[in-house]
Amino acid sequence: MGKILIQVKNVWKIFGDRAEEALNAIQAQNLSKAEVLEQFNCVVGVANTSLDIKEGEIFCIMGLSGSGKSTLVRHFNRLLEPTAGEIIIDGIDVMQLNTPQLQKFRNERIGMVFQNFALMPHRSVLDNVA
Repeated sequence: MGKILIQVKNVWKIFGDRAEEALNAIQAQNLSKAEVLEQFNCVVGVANTSLDIKEGEIFCIMGLSGSGKSTLVRHFNRLLEPTAGEIIIDGIDVMQLNTPQLQKFRNERIGMVFQNFALMPHRSVLDNVA
């Protein structure tokens, strides 16, 4: 295994009207999620996450329900915009793509299947993606 295909660098997703302010406070004061909610009425969905996924690698993102797995993955194709951080896929800085470039990127380079919407439970994995 060699080439890194997906890089996620220091990604934060904070939901709420005061997300930037909350992030600055987290970084300056090391606030907990509960403190962020109380002080800024914001919810931390992804906290300072970094990872590399290499070509040919089987990579699993595991966690409890509500821990931010789907939130993180939705950043790969910018269905969600991160509050901070970088996402680089096959050398492309996804955060720098304008709307037409992002649409082309989504059409040609990346896809997503939503488990509760598009998968058919009576079909195999192969049949679901074929």
